[in-house]
Amino acid sequence: MWKSLTLLALFLIFSQNLKAQNAESKFLIEEYLRQSEKQKKTGLIMLGAGAGSVILGTVLFGAGWNSGSTFAGGTGALLLASGSISTLVSIPVLVSSASNGRKAAKLGLGSTQIAAPSSRGIGPITYPSWIISIPLNSQKL
Repeated sequence: MWKSLTLLALFLIFSQNLKAQNAESKFLIEEYLRQSEKQKKTGLIMLGAGAGSVILGTVLFGAGWNSGSTFAGGTGALLLASGSISTLVSIPVLVSSASNGRKAAKLGLGSTQIAAPSSRGIGPITYPSWIISIPLNSQKL
């Protein structure tokens, strides 16, 4: 009985080191994931709006060219130019989103110290660890 209680007490004392990740690392991972999601959403909106503007501008410019309307041609050229700029600007935003996602994944790799029995007694042993953080609710709270 005493052996069981002693082992249980030792386990509870040394189990404080058995945690997957600290709060700071978890906060950084969540922050990078949040930034990545926001940038991805922004980049995809800019890409879609830019592509739509390019298509609409091309159609308007072509219609203005055939009918001789300077208003439709000018509007089409303006939409074509602004859509092209929006599409080109969306590329760095999407690249930055992927970069933040990779930063969050890199924070998940590290080392963990575990109090474990060894030939010299019970002491901390460092093991390489892979910290997995799965956000259950990725929406902003």
